[in-house]
Amino acid sequence: MTPVLIVNMPFSNLRWPNLGPSLLKAGLARRGIGCDMAYFNFDFAERVGLDDYYWIADDFAFVLGGERLFAKHYFDGLLPGDEGYFRQVLKKSDPRISDDEGRQYAALGRHVAGFLDQCLDAVDWSRYPIVGFAATFQQTMPSLCLARRIKTRRPETVIVFGGAACEGEMGIELLRQFPEIDYVFLGEADLTFPPVVQQILVGQPVQLPPGVVGRQLHAGWDKAALAAAGPPGSGGTGGPALAHASLSHPTCNWSPIESDLTMVRDMDGLPFPDFDDYFRRLSTSPLAARIEPLLFFETARGCWWGQKHHCAFCGLNGSSMTFRSKSADRAVDELRYLVDRYQVRRACAADNILDHRYFNTFLPRLIEARLGLKFVYELKTNLTRKQVQTLLAAGLGAAQLGVETLITPVLKIIDKGATGLQNLQTLKWFSEPGIEVKWNLLYGFAGEDPADYAWLLRLLPSLYHLAAPIAVGQVRPDRFSPFFRAPAAYGLANLRPHGAFPYVYPFPQEVLARMAYYFEHDFADGRRVLDYAAAVVEAAETWQRLDGTVSFRHHDGPDGALVLHDTRPCAVSFQRRLTGLDREIYLFCDTGRSLEAIVRHAAGYASARCVDPASIRRLLDGWVADRLMAYLDDRYLSLALRGLSQP
Repeated sequence: MTPVLIVNMPFSNLRWPNLGPSLLKAGLARRGIGCDMAYFNFDFAERVGLDDYYWIADDFAFVLGGERLFAKHYFDGLLPGDEGYFRQVLKKSDPRISDDEGRQYAALGRHVAGFLDQCLDAVDWSRYPIVGFAATFQQTMPSLCLARRIKTRRPETVIVFGGAACEGEMGIELLRQFPEIDYVFLGEADLTFPPVVQQILVGQPVQLPPGVVGRQLHAGWDKAALAAAGPPGSGGTGGPALAHASLSHPTCNWSPIESDLTMVRDMDGLPFPDFDDYFRRLSTSPLAARIEPLLFFETARGCWWGQKHHCAFCGLNGSSMTFRSKSADRAVDELRYLVDRYQVRRACAADNILDHRYFNTFLPRLIEARLGLKFVYELKTNLTRKQVQTLLAAGLGAAQLGVETLITPVLKIIDKGATGLQNLQTLKWFSEPGIEVKWNLLYGFAGEDPADYAWLLRLLPSLYHLAAPIAVGQVRPDRFSPFFRAPAAYGLANLRPHGAFPYVYPFPQEVLARMAYYFEHDFADGRRVLDYAAAVVEAAETWQRLDGTVSFRHHDGPDGALVLHDTRPCAVSFQRRLTGLDREIYLFCDTGRSLEAIVRHAAGYASARCVDPASIRRLLDGWVADRLMAYLDDRYLSLALRGLSQP
């Protein structure tokens, strides 16, 4: 018998397997415990269509659109109406959404009940004493809807939850509010899930390890009890009060100390993830021809920068900030295994940051391995051109850059550990080879100077040939971030759950505050950020519309001149030729350079004649005025990309 089933509900991405449960499945296998995974996200996509599925998964992620579709089914009339959600949440998030799109979104709710019936009938639940749910990527309410149906049909089934939506206080509150759940794993579960499963299977009282909260199973889960409880918020007898009374950890204190005890420290000791169920389900899907799968892998957890300087807006890693990485050989061995087993040569790293030591270890070994793998990594921007070239040689096919803004004073406020110049030159270098580049342009940081936005507005048209930001928006104080933990210290006031949460959970505000990951705020100084940032937002949206349609590159002409070709809307001329010292200076400023460094370099190049610093400055400032260069952080940076044939 295979005693464990892990369910992957909408709106998890269809292009790759869910890494966390795949590791748990492999971990159970080490103990001789069978585990299956049910990728029901495919079933929902097949009902609504791939385009609508990704529309909800991507465009509605931060407004909980997928959660609300299922919450309306779960709470059955207890939530505010669709008109309020459309006006107060969707329109505020994206004023461009039309009434027709609002109706199209709401109409997708008609698929929910039939989908849940289909899931319930697709599995012989008697085969699985334990059913786990991964709660990430708008999966919480879809999971709860199915969990309630399973519990009603088979009260003896043990329901466990885990994932990013269950971390810390959020997971504790889920257990309090939803009587279907028996256990919640509040953080990394690699070390705790297998022993808890073993205890449940042998029928002994479960001694919960740190990082797990549970309900006493003898409290009596039967159909009558569930019916009496009703949905949380309905006034039934088994809502929050019953959940509070039956918690195994009545005080429910989740602390960094508990997180340390459950944290995987030996990354090499993890099993290779088991993606068999994902690829089996993909192979049977009528959508398979439209889905190009990726392998999902990890080489590290935590954040080495965040350990020292936690970026003020970042809520990633929760209480597991400690940075741990796999050895280079182990990381390459895992990728080789995954490529050989699944014959897929595109992959995405789950890491929040690349181990900086990998430039001398993992990446050279990956180049030597010749796996033919194209992969995605999230990267800090304080890179050199040589490091960018190493990443590309190793197979980097897409880069997710932690840019956030090009304004250095703002980057200092949020402790980002990079400058605007570093952000811009790294964006330039990754835009050059034509790979996919993902980054966000954020605004609305307390303490920022509105005058900096006037400077940024002047700069942006010079950059329209570079990879555009995939998102432009006001920064949020997410849970676990310094903004969330100490809002007053950052000039934030009236911190409250995002306005979407009351449209998903009919709970009091204090309960929502324990469940929410996304938060809203006011500014202590009363500022209205769009008064000074609106023009920058508009310029950035113009950049997005132009993305990939304009270029600004240079190449060597047959006579040795550097030829610049420019099709940007701001171009002064289509072509410019630079020769002699001008050519040398422009190429030297591929990396941002100070005036003093440029003068020294020019003197070395033209040692036979005098170099006049004032003339050099006039040349550079003229190039900035013509938008051939940018000037920021007291450095001059050439903006033209190398020709695609150039090294």
